[in-house]
Order: sequence, then structure tokens, then C-alpha cells
Amino acid sequence: MNKKNYNQNHKKIDLIKNSLPAVMIFLILIFGGSVAYSKLEGWRYLDALYFTVVTVTTIGYGDVVPQTDIGKIFTMVFPFVGIAMVFYLFSIIGKHVFRRAFEIKIMEHLHHVKPNKNGLVNRDGKK
Repeated sequence: MNKKNYNQNHKKIDLIKNSLPAVMIFLILIFGGSVAYSKLEGWRYLDALYFTVVTVTTIGYGDVVPQTDIGKIFTMVFPFVGIAMVFYLFSIIGKHVFRRAFEIKIMEHLHHVKPNKNGLVNRDGKK
């Protein structure tokens, strides 16, 4: 394995390693919120999952709404945690994408190379 492939694999592993805890927490929040709404509101699990996803992604259609006081109180708190988790997850992925784009620009500038689908090549076409 050459150094370029090692670095690319290492960066993919870093993305997975850094985003996996956030993804797991997000999934726990989604399914935990769904169970909570199912129990608090007496909704079918699919309706509770639908409401949870629509709420956490800030879509908020308004076709399903909590009817009980405890459900309304839960809804006042839960979206803050869920939406924060979505933003955190996006920030991890965005950080990885922008870091890679920045590294390519640095390589282009310092080593007079340009990106293509197979990696970086010299401006004269040589690898």
C-alpha cells in the first residue's frame, strides 16, 4: 500500500471514528423519542417515529401534534437536544469535507498539481 492510499484510508477511518458516536447518539435519540411519544401520546410506533423525525429535522408539518400535557412538555425539550445532535453530526461531516477540499487546494498551490478522479497529478499530466 502506498502512502497516498494509506492517507486516504486513514482519513476515511477518521471520519467513521469521529462520526460514529454522533450517529449512534442521534439514532438513540430518534428511537428513544419515538418510544417516548408512543408511550406518552398512545400513538402507533410509526406515527411516533414520523413525528420525531419531522420534529428533529425542523420540517414540522403540523399534521400530528401532541395532545397530552406531558407530551407537550416533552416536545418543548426534546427538539433542542435532537436538533443540536443533527447540527453536530453535520458539523463533523462538513469538517471532513472542507478539510479534504482545503488539503487539495494546498496541494495544488504548493506542488503545482491538479485533482482528477484518480487522485492528484502534475499540471503536465504526470503522476
